[in-house]
Amino acid sequence: MSETLRDQMNRFSIKDIENLTGIKAHTIRIWEQRYGILQPKRTPTNIRYYDSDDLKLALRVALLNSYGYKISRIHQMNAEEMNSLIGKVSDKEFRLQALVNELLEATLAVNLDLFENLIDQFIKRNGIEQTVEQLIFSFLEKIGLMWLSDRIFPAQEHLISNVIYRKIAVAIEQLPSKQPQDSPTILLFLPEGEIHDLGLLYVHYLLRKQKINPIYLGPNTPLKEALFVYEMKSPEYIYLHLTSIVESFDCNKYLQKVSKLFPDCTIYVSGTMLQSKKYHQPSNIQFLFNLKEVREALLAL
Repeated sequence: MSETLRDQMNRFSIKDIENLTGIKAHTIRIWEQRYGILQPKRTPTNIRYYDSDDLKLALRVALLNSYGYKISRIHQMNAEEMNSLIGKVSDKEFRLQALVNELLEATLAVNLDLFENLIDQFIKRNGIEQTVEQLIFSFLEKIGLMWLSDRIFPAQEHLISNVIYRKIAVAIEQLPSKQPQDSPTILLFLPEGEIHDLGLLYVHYLLRKQKINPIYLGPNTPLKEALFVYEMKSPEYIYLHLTSIVESFDCNKYLQKVSKLFPDCTIYVSGTMLQSKKYHQPSNIQFLFNLKEVREALLAL
């Protein structure tokens, strides 16, 4: 990776800082003018930007400020004093957000050892379900914002996703492998072009834990392959998770096709794509808009 490319990716707009910290842009400007916090740099063409060190500072300032510390006090602290104060706060939500910020910083630095160690410690204290549902989902929301603003390399996203993938896979392997004979069968796959399968993999874990028999085809699955498995295994249910397929993907057309190919199945569809706009819902398809709805649907199988 060239120096020039690193420099380009190490530039965050004020909107990026707002999205990642929750601090409004006009508040950031007031803090700059009144307290000298987060002084922007400028490109050779005089465009304002912030670097990764500024982002780290902004994350710490936002965290302390959200917990009740006044900016007039925070701006007098150096980085060591901020870190010390953050380490002393025991509030559960505060500690979770602080850890999300640490994961984000480790991702930006491509510090995989630190990233994995932070995840492992949380799993030991809280188990895989709290790790995924509280920590990882919150972290991935921020990574998604960086992805949308082109402030993270695909390589960075792939590296940390692989760490998370392994943790969920290990949790699946630790569950009993044999399911009851009368257990319903559910086929899990993602459409062609959809490669983000962490959500689907976690549903796989939840199904196995509930003693339901999942058949995991995984990401980037052509419908003809899914149909082949369907004809061989006759699952009662199908589960799709849609996050970020290519722009040319026609979700309505795809769902109509899936509905017709598997008319005797109840088809569950979840994922962030459902939040972007309303889709036509065939009679044998059920949309699940959040984790609570996913859990309720799985419990009802």
